[in-house]
Amino acid sequence: MKVRGRGLGIHLLLLGANAFVLLVPLLAVLGLRIYENHLVRQTERQLIAQSIAVGEMWRELWLIERGIDPQFGSPPFRQPGKETEPFIPIEPVSNLQRGPLPPQTDPLRVAPEVDTPELRAGKRLEPMLQRMQVYNLSAVRVLDAQGCVVATTRGEGGLCMDNLPEVAGALFGRYSAVVRERISDEPLPPLSEVRSRGAVRLFTALPIFSEGKVVAVIRGSRTSLDARTSLWHNRRGLLLALSATLLAAFLVSFVSAALIVRPLRAITRAAQTIAQGGSAPPLPGSAWAPSEIRSLGTALEVMTRKLRERADYSAELAANVSHELKTPITAIRGAAELLRDQWEGMTDEQRRQFADNIDADAARMQRLVLRLLQLAQIENAPEPTESVATADFFSALASRYPSAKFELHSPPPRLLISVEHLRSAVVNLVENALRHGEGKPVTVRVSADRDRLRIEVTDQGSGISPANQARLFQRFFTTSRDSGGTGLGLAIVRAVAERSGGEVSYTTSPSGTTFTLLLSSRG
Repeated sequence: MKVRGRGLGIHLLLLGANAFVLLVPLLAVLGLRIYENHLVRQTERQLIAQSIAVGEMWRELWLIERGIDPQFGSPPFRQPGKETEPFIPIEPVSNLQRGPLPPQTDPLRVAPEVDTPELRAGKRLEPMLQRMQVYNLSAVRVLDAQGCVVATTRGEGGLCMDNLPEVAGALFGRYSAVVRERISDEPLPPLSEVRSRGAVRLFTALPIFSEGKVVAVIRGSRTSLDARTSLWHNRRGLLLALSATLLAAFLVSFVSAALIVRPLRAITRAAQTIAQGGSAPPLPGSAWAPSEIRSLGTALEVMTRKLRERADYSAELAANVSHELKTPITAIRGAAELLRDQWEGMTDEQRRQFADNIDADAARMQRLVLRLLQLAQIENAPEPTESVATADFFSALASRYPSAKFELHSPPPRLLISVEHLRSAVVNLVENALRHGEGKPVTVRVSADRDRLRIEVTDQGSGISPANQARLFQRFFTTSRDSGGTGLGLAIVRAVAERSGGEVSYTTSPSGTTFTLLLSSRG
């Protein structure tokens, strides 16, 4: 008997746990990569904010140098086609997934210094930019419309950067940013310092508009925040999250172990109780237990129930057999004692009578023992492996009982059952009908009932009394004990029916009785 439990199997739980262990390093690397990309974008947002502020200050100075009141100038960051929009947010565009560019090594051309409003505005702004760098660590360059530096936090005055990809994009009117590898000849600062330890440097280029044209580009650069440094500065929250994760992992491990260990312990105790001859209590059920453990618990309960039923059956059978054999054994011993003690005083007729009594009781005991062995063989037989040809079987049986009328109405062609078991069941029903049919004809109808074989045996006797109907299928119950009945015939029929997944029933009236045997026709 197969017992299947619902739920995840132990192999799936172990596979999931192992997969999780293998995925943790990959997830950690992936998470660190995502976090580094987040830090680069965070650095870019800072540069965008600084560039906007610097660009607005330079634009105001530039307008003043041109003799224009800044309040009458056009909005600073308006692009063509977007004059009616109240806000034009600038979002980060950098992405580490594309990989950093190599450091800039190509020489930059130098533009001749010409006194222009752009340069004069840059000279006025440059000291403030250098003071700002002390606090924000960002390098800022203000480039004119030709991409040449007019203000810088470094010694890059007069250099033209229009050949750089980010500057070229900004000169065309779009915000641009690139990530380059950082090469530093200085040792890495400690984790506790504010200076960045990052391996990449971010460069942004923000166009400044006036009258719909690009009049300047603010180029900012800064070393990106380092993931390890950021994690170090947030170590308290990280340690708290790690502690919570470890606690959660412990709780999950404890619960998972409990789901496996607790039912296993209950099953072990139940098995030990059964082994000691006791009666095991019902096993606790768990909807979260693995399917194998639930199957094992169900199988143990089924086994326990069957053992209990078998023990009860054995006890009842022993009591019945003892009762049934006690009478003939007592009669045999009594007759034997009389023959031994009074042999000389008996006539030949008396001796022959006592010997006949002994033979009759011995024959009854033999029939009883043979029927018990037959019943035990049916109840403990293995699953059948060969099928019986239905038409051939009943044709051969009809020739054995010429006084019974056999009718075949398209029965299933084959029946997966032991031929001896089928013969025992049908013979018992036919002989029972002949014995109680008062000499009238007996009819055996064989037909199909859906996917089962239906056998109906009908006699024309006086029916079964209500008092006897309640005990009809009990072992050793018989109304023809004096004529050799053992009371095991109908018990054998019921055992054959249950063994083959069928059933046996009857209908009775003063005009006759019909026993109906249904057997599964699988195979």
